[in-house]
Amino acid sequence: MNSATELKQTLRDRYNAVRKAIDPAAAGRKSIRVAANILSLLKLRGSELIMVYHKIGAEVDAFPLTDLILDSGLGVALPYCRKDGKLGIGRILNPRDDLVEGAYGIMEPADRLKDNIRPAQLSAIVCPGVAFDKERTRLGRGAGYYDRFLQELTGKPLIIGCAFDCQISAEPLPREPHDIPMDAVIAETLAFPVGCCPAIKPPEEEA
Repeated sequence: MNSATELKQTLRDRYNAVRKAIDPAAAGRKSIRVAANILSLLKLRGSELIMVYHKIGAEVDAFPLTDLILDSGLGVALPYCRKDGKLGIGRILNPRDDLVEGAYGIMEPADRLKDNIRPAQLSAIVCPGVAFDKERTRLGRGAGYYDRFLQELTGKPLIIGCAFDCQISAEPLPREPHDIPMDAVIAETLAFPVGCCPAIKPPEEEA
């Protein structure tokens, strides 16, 4: 392994431990707050079709966000892992009826819904991550699915990193040429760039 790879793995271990230390009930409350914050940005930007994700382990639970988006009359798509190592997508209407367990135990669109839209139709993508920094660098799980997906997009969707506050690194994370930076990173009380999220007041505006 090169130095960047080794550093990334060290950071993954650190931030995975931080996430797992969050009490499940607290993580649920935090996830609801993150969802409301992200929705406020999606509405500000006029997003219409949004790709979200189904959480793995101690990630922010995006299920509340899925419900908020659908209740707002907007469209939702979820990814699935293809055999060629890339992400496919499918638009869903009801997460309770339209999702099935797929590769790696991750919930994904049912076969009848896979590839019913094109990636270029997405107006926003909500990305999970192990950690993010203030420059919106994303540290993923290491498989590269999201980086490959984002690199191949022909449109210009808003790319949002979704995290808990404790996943925001005070120090810059390693960024290699294939690492795609986020347009925004949203947590429960933090957002970068500062001021990008209507639901989160910049520090200087707080009472």
